[in-house]
Amino acid sequence: MNPWQELMRRVEADDDVVGFVLSLSALGRRAIAVQLPRYLAEWEAPHQVAGLRVAGAACLGGAAQVAGWLHRRDLRRVREPREDAQRVLAVLQDRPDDWRRDLAARLVEGLRQPTGPRWRRGLEHQGWDLAAGLVAQTGIDPPRNDAFAAGWAWRLAAGQCWSWMRVPLGLDPLLPAMLPRLFTAEGVEAALTWSLARDRGSSAVHVLAGRALSDPAAREVMLDGCVRRFLAGSGAEPFVALWRMLEPGVAEVPVPDFVRALPGGPSAFAALAAEQLRRADAAGLVPDDLYAEAVESLAFRPERKHQTAALTWIGASAARLTQGADRVDGSLTALAVFFDQGSVVQRDRAVRLAVRLAGRPPEGLSGRGAKAVREAAVRLPGDLRARVEAAFRALEMTA
Repeated sequence: MNPWQELMRRVEADDDVVGFVLSLSALGRRAIAVQLPRYLAEWEAPHQVAGLRVAGAACLGGAAQVAGWLHRRDLRRVREPREDAQRVLAVLQDRPDDWRRDLAARLVEGLRQPTGPRWRRGLEHQGWDLAAGLVAQTGIDPPRNDAFAAGWAWRLAAGQCWSWMRVPLGLDPLLPAMLPRLFTAEGVEAALTWSLARDRGSSAVHVLAGRALSDPAAREVMLDGCVRRFLAGSGAEPFVALWRMLEPGVAEVPVPDFVRALPGGPSAFAALAAEQLRRADAAGLVPDDLYAEAVESLAFRPERKHQTAALTWIGASAARLTQGADRVDGSLTALAVFFDQGSVVQRDRAVRLAVRLAGRPPEGLSGRGAKAVREAAVRLPGDLRARVEAAFRALEMTA
């Protein structure tokens, strides 16, 4: 029997190529390996892709050669990517362990981030299922390729943790490596956002939050990952949703990090940060200097709802019997912003709060906040300006 002729017969007839190449001797595989590149140079039969991929995986020699074969542009598109992965994995079983680990790393590194509306299908055509299957079988820590992490996220979003296997998230062999990368890899956010909009109540974000209930270590990774994402200033919708579902305790709120990310963070994050910082402040966990920085950041944001959040927080703080100088100073500095750019309702509310704070002990009203209020008051309408000037004139007389 001529191995090459028999292979071509089976490839053309879509017959059992896997069983055939596995039955070949080393000599028979080498004979096919010599013919494959020559054949492909003049090849014009796309329906043969599945068989040729299996033949190359089984017969070519080095891991680099096999990876190059499987990543060829003209051999990437197969009708059933997951079935293709199963076939290729079957013919790789008799390769040495080190060889298979080398190939797994090369397949992951060769993945590219598809673009456009059909990019989830593009990940399949690039061989994500095969790379993931070999990584899981060999147990290697996959190279840090964003396309691989994005593929895992899309599988999770589609309700399949990895490859063709439908297993619970906790049994996913890729979970330990992939979980921290969800918060750093490009392309992951698109998958989680798509799932969140499509599967309300059972999205990938819900699945991740459910995992946190039984795995404290995974929960810690997710909380830390959300914070890193917020600090990076990237679009935050699915990560804001995940943070809320994780229900962190007030002591788990990273006050300095949230304050630092507040000025330029996405709107969804700013709303979350204001809410979480107020929780922490009510528990006495926000120092006066960070409080001042936070309310000023909210006041300067362009969104009306965040400006209102600043006024609400200042009002809650002003209701306290005692306040440090830094806190009062920060409140007044933020209130002065509303004298110039707030709505009519906001300006009126800001004036009322400034007047209330003017009744505090003078030592808390001698900094830049009081100066900012006086300077901004001259641009207020007459009645509001008069109220501010009267309150702060009385303050000067008692100073």
